[in-house]
Amino acid sequence: MEKIDNGNTKGGLQKVIPLVSDLLPQGNYSADGVVLRRRETSPKSGDCLLFLRDMGALWAGAPGPRNRFGGATEPMTWGRFILYQGPRRLYLKSVDVAEDFLSVRGSKKSLLCAARWCRELGARLPAGHENNGVLSLFWGSMTNLSKGLCSTLLDVRFAWRWGKIWGVSPSLDSCPECGSPLVTDEGAAMTEWGFLCRTCRLNASSNRYKTVSQGAMEIIKRACMSSADAFVRTEPELRAHLSASAGLEQEVGDIASRLFVFLSFTV
Repeated sequence: MEKIDNGNTKGGLQKVIPLVSDLLPQGNYSADGVVLRRRETSPKSGDCLLFLRDMGALWAGAPGPRNRFGGATEPMTWGRFILYQGPRRLYLKSVDVAEDFLSVRGSKKSLLCAARWCRELGARLPAGHENNGVLSLFWGSMTNLSKGLCSTLLDVRFAWRWGKIWGVSPSLDSCPECGSPLVTDEGAAMTEWGFLCRTCRLNASSNRYKTVSQGAMEIIKRACMSSADAFVRTEPELRAHLSASAGLEQEVGDIASRLFVFLSFTV
């Protein structure tokens, strides 16, 4: 994020200012980011929830008719946002669009996945606090989604790696009850504390956990724990495994939903 100097600073931009508050000093600002949500407040104005580098998630007023900004204030639109912090609130002045991910909008499955990410981010990000790691993860996930990578695999990876950035994702290597290594061939059981090993699963009440099959556990580990490059390389193989077993894609999708719950208590 850069504060725009209306004075004589060369280029009109000052150094990046770190922020920990949702209240900015009055003035003009420029930041890269994405629109997470738009809501109409009147026929002639609306509000946009922006997720910005160095600034985090912030609501900004978008005065004027909707066509003033064209598609630049639609959710999932990335670019550089020019903002003005007035005495009472933040306003959007203009947007230099970098990517609108039209290919994602053209696929129902991909669109539903991206819309879920926008919804989860909008609900869980603390206002006005820098979350650059999550922003970069979101960009990479949207880019892979636009390239046609499997939305189910991307969804579970996004949920787990977001939690990893915040330090709340359950371990995929060890049991939270006893610390024993999780053996993929034995499957696992997912609770509100993480994935239980076979021994702890047998000692737990069945209404405390959701059984995770061997196939799902293997896919989740490989999709979530691999590097970005390794994930892209192995995605075709993981996608084939999902398609080969009836119900496996639904199981992995259900686990992704449960992983988002691990982010809840941080808000």
